[in-house]
Amino acid sequence: MTMELRHVRYFVAVAEELNFGRAAARLNIAQPPLSVQIRDLERELGVKLFERTGKGVTLTQEGAVFLLEARQICDQVSRARHAVNQATAGELGHLRVAGIPFAFMEVLPLVIPRFREENPHVLIDLREAGTQESFDSLRTGAMDIAFVRQSDPVAGLEVLPLLTGRFELIVPRGHRLARDRPADIAELAFEPLVMTSRQISPYYYDRTLSAMSAAGITPHAVVEATSIQAQLGYVASGMGVSLVPASARWMSSKYIEWVPLKQAIVATEVAAVWASGPVPQVLDNFLKVVREESAGDHGCVRPGR
Repeated sequence: MTMELRHVRYFVAVAEELNFGRAAARLNIAQPPLSVQIRDLERELGVKLFERTGKGVTLTQEGAVFLLEARQICDQVSRARHAVNQATAGELGHLRVAGIPFAFMEVLPLVIPRFREENPHVLIDLREAGTQESFDSLRTGAMDIAFVRQSDPVAGLEVLPLLTGRFELIVPRGHRLARDRPADIAELAFEPLVMTSRQISPYYYDRTLSAMSAAGITPHAVVEATSIQAQLGYVASGMGVSLVPASARWMSSKYIEWVPLKQAIVATEVAAVWASGPVPQVLDNFLKVVREESAGDHGCVRPGR
């Protein structure tokens, strides 16, 4: 006979009740099969676990030692079962989250603290990443969810826009377009343009080109930056002008002038993105928090401004 978990459970019941009848009732089995299982266990171990008397049973010295180990086994099985149930409910596990810097400032501070409070046993791994890098990580399974700049559909990914804003024009200090009245995009026809690299943020790259195309102009002497922060740096250094979200004002410098645009160019500043298909429960729970925080009065979704 090979010892099985049921033998351990049966032994603990008899050891705690010190009565086969009460132990059988507790286990919801008949007494004769219980006695057979205990004898099989004793035969497997090669020792007597109980002294049987007319008044009942008592533990032998070997039985008392085995009881300590048996209880630990049962406790460990119970903890394992509980952990599995938690994992199934999404209350236990590991969530890998990527985000652009702006998401760390405007969205994640609303979502992460609440999710951690409601799911204290889920380990959250946060990583800063650009939009395209996040897309690649989601497709390979290296990340579970990302907060990026995107609103258009993406092959193999689900996209949930969360925060939108308007583009504004930024120019070097003292530039001819640095004035109080709004500028027309057509006035940029012969200006060197600083843009976010398409490899970093294809959505913002295409959104900028689309706005300029709608105005009937083609970008001149394009300079590509690796981030919005870098865009501002290039403009501050006099390398050109740029269209950036108004929300980037917090990163501005004294060497940059902000000019409103006549055209209302609205773009998604932050969207939640995850792989298409079945969603693990832990991610589903996280998305529930994202959606609820987005829909609240103080949520992270704000219309074009």
